[in-house]
Amino acid sequence: MGSAPRSMDVTEEKIEFFRRKVVDFYLTQGRKWPWRETRDPYVVLITELLLQKTTAKQVVKVFSSFFSKFPNIGTLAKASETDIEAIIGELGLRKRAGFLRELAQHAVEEFGDKIPNTLEDLMKLKGVGLYTANAVRSFAYGMCVPVVDRNVARVLRRFFGLEGEKPAYADRELWKFAEKIMPTSACREFNYGLIDLGAMICTSREPQCSRCPLRPECAYFPRH
Repeated sequence: MGSAPRSMDVTEEKIEFFRRKVVDFYLTQGRKWPWRETRDPYVVLITELLLQKTTAKQVVKVFSSFFSKFPNIGTLAKASETDIEAIIGELGLRKRAGFLRELAQHAVEEFGDKIPNTLEDLMKLKGVGLYTANAVRSFAYGMCVPVVDRNVARVLRRFFGLEGEKPAYADRELWKFAEKIMPTSACREFNYGLIDLGAMICTSREPQCSRCPLRPECAYFPRH
């Protein structure tokens, strides 16, 4: 069963409160990662693919060296697996080297030196699913599209009182709901804020409700 509202109504006032508080949280308390300082779709895409297999704290260790060595999709496509392994190997991601090279080659063949901005084209790339495609569209191209990982799914389900236990990537009802409540501006900040709230405050174990800016309207808080 997918995520759907329980008996409580999801009012426009509640949605607006949620949008405002999430953006404010990111602007004042959001985490600072180097890939958040750029809108280069190539950097966003490759970083998101690395983050699938390890933590942000690990990726940040190789971020500068990786993109200094391979500054665009063309250089990555021409690189040897050995050169790629030399940088990401310390993260335990040696097997990712061939994958990244193959993806880059495919991207160059299909789209030249440009990373596409449509969902259809992005998902043609090997290893790119809905989450990664929308991450590129949101974080690089500034589109108002949802980005739902397990942290975001947890925040949405708890705050709005949504039912559902499917993994985030498989919960199409939750994705539809997330799309419905997207703001029309500051969407990049909104998505980053949701990710950070789930990672920093609304954690799976021992959520820090006393520190949460969403607490006054949260469906989860009164029950815990």
